[in-house]
Amino acid sequence: MLQTDNHIIAAALADTFIKKNKSICYVASNNKEARILSTELSLYISPSLINFFPEKETLPYDHFSSPESIIKHRFKVLNQTNNGPNILITSAKNLFERYPPKSFFRSLQSFNLGDSIALDKFKKILTDNYFLHTERVDSINTFSSRGGVLDIWPSIYKNPIRIEFFDEEIESIRSFNPSSQLTVKQLKQFNLTTGSNVPLDDESIKKFRDSWRDYFPDNDERVCDLFKDLNNRHLVEGYEIYLPLFFSKTESFGNLFIDYDFIKSDVIEDKNVDYWNEINKRFDEENIDSSRPLLKPEKLFFNLDDVNDFLHLSDKLELDKRAYKILNIEIGFNENLNIAKQLLREGSIDKIIISSLVPSEYENIKKLNLSSINEITNINDATNGLNLISIDIYRPLYNLNLKTIFLHREFFIDDVPLDNNLKSSIDIRIDTNIHFNFNDYVIHENYGLGVYKGLEVVESKGIKNEYLKISYANDENLYVPLAKAFLISKYHKNSEKIETPLDSLSSNKWSQKKQRAEKRAYDHAAEILDIESRRLSSHAPSLRVEDSSYEDFVKEFPYQETLDQIVAIEAIEKDLSLVKPMNRLLCGDVGFGKTEIAMRAAFISVNADKQVVILAPSTVLVSQHYQSFIDRFKKFGINIKSLNRHSNNSEKTEIINDFNKGKIDILIGTHALFSQALNFKNMGLLVIDEEHRFGTKQKDIIKAKKPDVHVLYLSATPIPRTMNFIFAGLKDFSFLHTPPTSRLSIKSFLKVETDNLMVEAIKRENSRDGQCFVIQNDIKKLANLKDRLLLLLPDLRIEIAHGQLKKAEITKTMNLFQIGKIDVLLCTTIVEMGLDIPNANTMIILDAYNFGLAQLHQLRGRVGRSSKQGYCYFLIPTPDIPKNSRERLDSIIRLSELGSGFFIAQEDLELRGGGEILGEKQSGHVDAIGISLYLSMLKDSIEGIKNPQYEYKSVTSEINFYDDAFIPDIYLPSPTERLKIYRRINEITKISDLFKLKIELIDRCGKYINEVDALFSNAELLILSGEMGISKISSHEDKTSIQFHPKLDEDVLNKILTIIRSNSKIYQMEPSGKLNISIEDSKNSNQRRLFVRNFINEIS
Repeated sequence: MLQTDNHIIAAALADTFIKKNKSICYVASNNKEARILSTELSLYISPSLINFFPEKETLPYDHFSSPESIIKHRFKVLNQTNNGPNILITSAKNLFERYPPKSFFRSLQSFNLGDSIALDKFKKILTDNYFLHTERVDSINTFSSRGGVLDIWPSIYKNPIRIEFFDEEIESIRSFNPSSQLTVKQLKQFNLTTGSNVPLDDESIKKFRDSWRDYFPDNDERVCDLFKDLNNRHLVEGYEIYLPLFFSKTESFGNLFIDYDFIKSDVIEDKNVDYWNEINKRFDEENIDSSRPLLKPEKLFFNLDDVNDFLHLSDKLELDKRAYKILNIEIGFNENLNIAKQLLREGSIDKIIISSLVPSEYENIKKLNLSSINEITNINDATNGLNLISIDIYRPLYNLNLKTIFLHREFFIDDVPLDNNLKSSIDIRIDTNIHFNFNDYVIHENYGLGVYKGLEVVESKGIKNEYLKISYANDENLYVPLAKAFLISKYHKNSEKIETPLDSLSSNKWSQKKQRAEKRAYDHAAEILDIESRRLSSHAPSLRVEDSSYEDFVKEFPYQETLDQIVAIEAIEKDLSLVKPMNRLLCGDVGFGKTEIAMRAAFISVNADKQVVILAPSTVLVSQHYQSFIDRFKKFGINIKSLNRHSNNSEKTEIINDFNKGKIDILIGTHALFSQALNFKNMGLLVIDEEHRFGTKQKDIIKAKKPDVHVLYLSATPIPRTMNFIFAGLKDFSFLHTPPTSRLSIKSFLKVETDNLMVEAIKRENSRDGQCFVIQNDIKKLANLKDRLLLLLPDLRIEIAHGQLKKAEITKTMNLFQIGKIDVLLCTTIVEMGLDIPNANTMIILDAYNFGLAQLHQLRGRVGRSSKQGYCYFLIPTPDIPKNSRERLDSIIRLSELGSGFFIAQEDLELRGGGEILGEKQSGHVDAIGISLYLSMLKDSIEGIKNPQYEYKSVTSEINFYDDAFIPDIYLPSPTERLKIYRRINEITKISDLFKLKIELIDRCGKYINEVDALFSNAELLILSGEMGISKISSHEDKTSIQFHPKLDEDVLNKILTIIRSNSKIYQMEPSGKLNISIEDSKNSNQRRLFVRNFINEIS
């Protein structure tokens, strides 16, 4: 818990600032103190006058650079112009750092709507100022261009900026979401700042090169990778160790803010000594690699004397402690509020200001018996009496000068949400994660296994179109029109199988393999449908919400739901209301909100007088769920119990009897529940958490006990069998893709294990007051590992946890770790589930090659659960590990974005091969054609069995107007992004969805050009044609023809015949079912399109 009396510093700083009417900088003793002070200051002065300059969150001589969020924050402060007095809050460590000269941090230029500047000139300004040109802007200090649209992300902005040009005029400026790439807000102007911490122009690179050679005359630059990268203008991780070599003179923090009056913390000197000692110690430890020579401490940092001399000239804060009273935090929020109300009644204070960030707590405070309460959005609006506001957490204080008491609800709660902005990434599609890279193996449905060789624009008879190029055996090439891209799927070679040779375009072997796989898919479909039909023959209870209690329960949720959660909740509410048993998988990474959705489903069931059983795979998770459910349901009189292996016999007997009598509403336990004498007659809902941890037999036994129950599965990484049912369309599926607000992707690394690497990772975390997990799944190695780390890190608190310890010992260790009394927890995979420690943000996994892909992802999910940057190190003893292990580890590193669990499950399924679906004997059929194509066949077979009239492929139209209809690279330069758009166009089945994609593309790339307009017009006709049974439209200048499917709808046929009879000069039908059309102005392909569209509208 933070020291309450330090809120006094914020109040005193505000007084000092107001009296001086001059910019001041307060140097706090540490980063945490500086951060909360900046929040507390906003209680007294406008937040626009307060700046927080954070620490870098790296170690001295680190191999890492600061997280992007820290860089953005620091750049914003360093680049701002001084528009009058303000307060800057920083910490002592930042005074040791050497910075670029003040002239380097400046706003280069402001750009406004209507300004004139050539696009090429603008791009040159960006490259001259160290912005990196990329295919897509999704990180700071990068830019991309498409036609007349330019995207840029200056580091001082929360979101990137999109500028649209009309000739040489800036026609539009808007911010956009880096995930969806869609517009967030229209802007009138923006400021451009430098795009790097160091200059990268020719002169500066020469300066770096010469300085490096002068400083390290005995070192060989050819073996220094960092030198080579910087010499080539590549800012790789850890480049900051050479920052002073780019400049003739570096700047101190004090000189950067020379116009500020500096005020220092009382407890700063001792901290400075410790930090200077750490800098020198790190130099000694790291300066052992001739390929990475280091600048001496006094060259990279200002030394201790420099910093202390500066601080001696700084003022100390004058504190009148008589003007403040410290509140007793031990007695809690409600009691402090009662004391404050009493003081208000007595006239000792004029105002009470209460704050909460949590919506439900905010509402609860409003419902308290507080007579009248004034809701405010700004502290300055506070009136006498009670005031309620929603701002960041601060420490409670009684300010006698202001006759005001400040209380913050979350200060008395351990788990505080940092930000509640609603994210809008519901439009992010699962399939956008699937794309082809150059030289990827792919399967063409009609031609087999080949190698993707990129996109090529091919011109034929003056008409250009873009094709996918696929290389086959014997140097044969296939050019696939992008309208047929849906026939191609990615092929993952199973690393444990022998190499699969490429197919040949001139051989029939592929068709034979495909026929055998289709036969197996049909048999497989019959097996699946048999299982499904038995499930559907039973009827589950219809569970509906009949009163307002559910609405009250929902309001108690202390966070804002993501759009993904809202969609999933609505789907589950609908499922529960039906008599068809729910069979839904809810997929989402750890911390994405699966448990809250399960709780809502449980509430609906209990509200309908039906019992709920929650299954978890471990006693640790059972205990966590039990506590979570107790806390969430405490106001609603619902009886919740748990059973696990630690329950004694008398407890088990009592719980079983109470459940059978209907006295228990929600029962939480492991699968062992189903071996007890429990009566499930009144069970309405079964929730299976961590579905991937239960075996098929276990789940079948569970479902056999109560086949007519609604079942909700929760998983971050579904098992292959479940994925199989999802792809086959037999298990409903909800996907939580949106991460919690402020959560960052975990930085993941695959490294060979060394003591230095582990020590550095642990020290880096410890330096920001964080904690670490070290995973070693071999219990026999844990004791030696602890001894080894204690020798290397004697000042840290290190403990062990594993499943063979006594329950009391495990509980004690976990509790100590949870409250921050342990710095490093050495453990087995016991922590894989059920542990939520936001302050633990570094994980080291030893012998990582022994773990499965899904298990590695689950473990990694234990860190990065707050707004801090998380780090996960996958360590191996030697670079030479089995090929299949290497592929798993490469996958976990590549799939490190938030919400990757589902894609990891897909990759795991593909890496393991067909044996995971059909068993080893039948797996050859799947591996021969690829899992993606097999699952497509399976889905078609299921539809064919269910509906004998089903055409195995719905009518797929071909449309060709013999003009240019594609996305030119000038409009969207990235081949990967173009391919994604093509695939989305091909998969869209509704005109409304196509229109949304058109709007998105205009937003991202600017106004349509003719080729893109033609592409979307064809796509629109494609959708309409499929609905009308049209299989082909071919339109030349001299002839337009429409081919209909043989099984044409009778009403449509009659409408066609009526049109032909009334316009026989224009329309002629051939016996084959082809309709020929004579069109005026036939040389204009757009006119022909319009004519055909009008015709289709007439027959629809």
